[in-house]
Amino acid sequence: MILTARTLTAALAGVLLAGTSTALAAPDLGKQACAQEARRLCPKEMGSFSRKRVEACMIVKINQTSPICHSAMLRIKAEREAMAKPQPSAAATGKP
Repeated sequence: MILTARTLTAALAGVLLAGTSTALAAPDLGKQACAQEARRLCPKEMGSFSRKRVEACMIVKINQTSPICHSAMLRIKAEREAMAKPQPSAAATGKP
């Protein structure tokens, strides 16, 4: 299967925007700005069509990104870290 640049761009946009609450509210310009940079910095991960792999690669290479993409990747990194933290149980907080 031969993938064109347009196909990869569309796939990355879908990968980076899929599953985010901000995507439902309004287009995220930072994530859209990362599409070209992801093709350049993370071509192997782009070929996998895995949002998590592309995001992880871009976070590792965050210092090589543009300011707008850098900001978007910091936001994604913070979201990932927040999701990874265990949520306190009702018994631990004393709240029902």
